[in-house]
Amino acid sequence: MKSTSTKISLIAIAAAIIGVSFGMYVQPAIGGDNVFEQVKKFNDILSSAVKNYVEEVDTQKLTESAIRGMLEELDPHSVYISAKEMERVEEEFKGSFEGIGVEFDIVTDTLTIVSPIAGGPSEKLGIQAGDKIVRINDTIAVGMTRSEVPKKLRGYKGTMVKVHIKRAGEKDLLEFKRIREKNPPNSVDA
Repeated sequence: MKSTSTKISLIAIAAAIIGVSFGMYVQPAIGGDNVFEQVKKFNDILSSAVKNYVEEVDTQKLTESAIRGMLEELDPHSVYISAKEMERVEEEFKGSFEGIGVEFDIVTDTLTIVSPIAGGPSEKLGIQAGDKIVRINDTIAVGMTRSEVPKKLRGYKGTMVKVHIKRAGEKDLLEFKRIREKNPPNSVDA
């Protein structure tokens, strides 16, 4: 009796394996979108670039660029975050970064404060949403990329950062000096 149930189990497993294998080969002919074929195409192009390009190819950079491009085709909300960028994002969500405590965006080419983090150093100083940072310490901030900004604003706890801000309605630049400190980890103000 035990031997019969074992045979039935083996036959069922074999049938499942055959069914899955058959499906993998038949699906491309029926479905029209073969992921394996597309991956092979990408692999062929990458291999050809490595073998035939006149200079040395950074395959990691090419692959990450391809992934970014692929996700941009989906929708504006699908993005690739590299391991290095993810480390920074996780650090910020944990609230362990030292900076001046602002949420920012790059509008045209200008670093613009979206909002100071509630309870953070910038809110205490009076930095406001809409303020435009034009200089960080002695570096012109106009034209900086999103990835460059945190490198300038963040630093070791207890170090000084100086920002020059253009505020609507103010004739002259406003100068703010602040000691970097740990920012509150709240991501949403209640």
